[in-house]
Amino acid sequence: MCEATAYVISNGKEKEVMKDVVTVDVQGKRLLFRDILGNEKRLSAQIKKIDLLQHKVTVVELQIK
Repeated sequence: MCEATAYVISNGKEKEVMKDVVTVDVQGKRLLFRDILGNEKRLSAQIKKIDLLQHKVTVVELQIK
């Protein structure tokens, strides 16, 4: 299968956000992650790296003012 795990970098630390991610939609300054069951997670972030071999999506949290 082609699922990925999403990680966010916040305050210099990387933490897992969601497993089994199948889509990432860019919505302005927000990202919408969906998993294989249709669960959703929204983050104010920008994509840093997508590594398809490692099935890993890394994003950096945006500081909204």
